[in-house]
Amino acid sequence: MLKSLSLRAITLSILWIGLGVLKLNDMAENGLLLQGAIFSVLIIAGSLFELFYHYQGDKYLLPTVQTIMVIGLVFLVRINPSRAETQFLWANLGMIVFYVVFLILRDYRKLGEYQYLWGMLALLLLLVTLVFGTTLNGAKSWISFGVRGFQPEELVKVALLLFLASYLGKNKELLRFGTVQVGRISLPDIHTVGPFLFIGVIVLGLLGAQKSLGTALVFFLLMVFIMYLVTERVLYLVASIPLILVTGAIGYLLFGHVRVRVAAWIDPWADPTGGSFQIAQSIFAISGGRLLGTGLGNGIGAYQIPYGDTDFIFAVIAEELGFLGAMAVISLFIIVVLRCFAVSVRAGDRFGQILSAGIGILIGVEALIILAGVTKMLPLTGLPLPWVSYGGSSMVVHFMLLGILANISHHSSFVLNEIPIGKRVNAL
Repeated sequence: MLKSLSLRAITLSILWIGLGVLKLNDMAENGLLLQGAIFSVLIIAGSLFELFYHYQGDKYLLPTVQTIMVIGLVFLVRINPSRAETQFLWANLGMIVFYVVFLILRDYRKLGEYQYLWGMLALLLLLVTLVFGTTLNGAKSWISFGVRGFQPEELVKVALLLFLASYLGKNKELLRFGTVQVGRISLPDIHTVGPFLFIGVIVLGLLGAQKSLGTALVFFLLMVFIMYLVTERVLYLVASIPLILVTGAIGYLLFGHVRVRVAAWIDPWADPTGGSFQIAQSIFAISGGRLLGTGLGNGIGAYQIPYGDTDFIFAVIAEELGFLGAMAVISLFIIVVLRCFAVSVRAGDRFGQILSAGIGILIGVEALIILAGVTKMLPLTGLPLPWVSYGGSSMVVHFMLLGILANISHHSSFVLNEIPIGKRVNAL
């Protein structure tokens, strides 16, 4: 517990050093300092709750995520103070959701009993979005409530992960060894693989109809990687390559904004003041940061880069904190993913193992795609960086996933202690 409290102290130190620097440069109003104080109290209260509850789960997961979130909050204060005030509220709500999910989820294994309910919920959420959704930045992925909006596809991540963990847990052997021989390759029969293909194809088709291609790519990679993780068959990885190429080509031919993003990715200097303006400014900002950065509050990317508080917030961080600061953020994400896999290895049941690993894969894929887009390694996708970019839907849903993960980790510690050393078999 001492480690956990020490990590929270480091997290709050980063927050207040950042806010202090911005205040000295007249970039942080007193109202935001009050929000920071409320946020700090909530972090301390959470630590004390874990102490009195005798939390036995992973001690590094939540503090690492809170550190990532603090970096995002400081830079939102720097980039867009009005949005930062709202983001503080979302961050507070997210942490409350984390503890509520952790507490009310007495036995996470019961979630695995509703396999098809989760799959149908994912389809229903996407269908409702397609019919009643609002188009923003080319994608119809929002449901509006007056001046506020919600992205149902964020909630689909939870439903889809629960479906995949439950389905793959029950069909692991059939998917791994197959029941139908095609030449020298053994494949699963249609009754086994049918539910996976049905949910997967409809989910990706609905996202394609919404033009939410970035999320579709995340979900596709999530399904491929989690299938490989469970079955250990390279065949599923190889088969996914032509599917990515074909669907990518179809998206390129059908959607104009995809062609603009691909053109900007191939040669951002062909139209640096038009379609390539975002990525060109991002490259300028990142390269200008060099090793140590320009210093918090001293970069120009915060003013120059469109969507600097959402999709491109990493470019602003890289400019003002430099290569070392950018690598620190990336390292924190790597730690989160590794802790997810550590929880997976220690989980006492197959559903918990697959779900924990799936959450790690989801976070890793999201971070990788958005960071690759900002640094021109991939075309832009318009995805938020988890816990860093502005956005309430993403913040709350990722804390919901973290709450499930903490529940698995906490219960697994008791299960593991009941198994004699030498008989702890944790293979999926």
